[in-house]
Amino acid sequence: MCDKNPDCLNSKILVLNTNFLAQINRAVKQEIASYVLGKPLNEQGIFFLEKIQDIFNSIRHCGDDLIFTSDKVFNDEIDVTKLGSALRREDMSFFDRLCMENEFIISLSSTYQNIINIEPMEEEEVEIFRRLLSEDIGYADISLILLAIKFSQDSEVIIITDDIALRNAIKNLNKARVVAIRGENLSTEHLYYMCSLHFLRNLHSCCEMSNSLWMSTVWSFVQHQQKRYDEGKISEEIYNEHNQYVGPCLAQLRIDCDAKKKREEIEQFSKMFGVNDEGQN
Repeated sequence: MCDKNPDCLNSKILVLNTNFLAQINRAVKQEIASYVLGKPLNEQGIFFLEKIQDIFNSIRHCGDDLIFTSDKVFNDEIDVTKLGSALRREDMSFFDRLCMENEFIISLSSTYQNIINIEPMEEEEVEIFRRLLSEDIGYADISLILLAIKFSQDSEVIIITDDIALRNAIKNLNKARVVAIRGENLSTEHLYYMCSLHFLRNLHSCCEMSNSLWMSTVWSFVQHQQKRYDEGKISEEIYNEHNQYVGPCLAQLRIDCDAKKKREEIEQFSKMFGVNDEGQN
C-alpha cells in the first residue's frame, strides 16, 4: 500500500478499457507537443514511448501487476500492430502516424503486453451474459465486465473506463449484488468502475505522475469531450455527464500540483541534509 496516498489502488485488480489508453495517449501528446514540434517522426516516437513507459510503470505499481483486459478488447481495439486498431483510429493525425514506424510499433506493443494480462473469454458465455444486461453495450465491453466479475469473487476489481454506458452497466450490476450465469450465482458486490481522470489523479497523488502530465491529462480530456460535442458525436446529456466528473478535477488541479511540489521540495531538502522521515540523521 502506498504510504503517500491512503486511497491508493495498490493490490486491487484493474481491468483496462480502450478509451482509458486513448486518454493516456491524448495526455502524452499534449505534454510533449513543445518538445517534438518539427522533429522527425522517429524522434517524436521516442519521446512518446518514454512518457508511456513512465505511466505504465506507475500503473503497474498501482495495480500490483494485476492488470487485465479481455482478448476481444485487445485484439480488436488495442493491438497497435493492426491498421484497424480502434486506438490508432482515435488519433489519425498523430498517434496513427507514429504507428507507421516499425520500431515504434514493436516497442509500444511490447509495453502493452508486458503490463496488461490478456485474458481469453469464451464467446458463448459472453453472449449468454449479454442477454442478462439491460444496457445496450457492445460485445467487447461485455467481455470486460464478465472478466471483471469472475475476478471479483476473490478481490475488489475496478474497470477503468470513460464509457458512460459501460459505467452504468457496472453500477447496476453492483447494486444487484449477484448475477446468475450458467446456473452459477456470481457476486457483483466487489465490482466497481473508475473514470480515467480519477484513476490518473490517484497516480499523481502517489507522486508517480508529474505536475505537467497531470495538467495535460485534465486539459486534454476537457478538449476531447468539447470537440466530440461540437462535432455532434455525443449528445448534450453525455457531454454534461462527463463535465460532472471533470469539474472537481479542474477545481482540484492547482491544489494537487501545489501540494505535490511542496512534497517534492521537502523530500529533496531531506536528501540534501540527510534527514529521514522521523527527522533523524
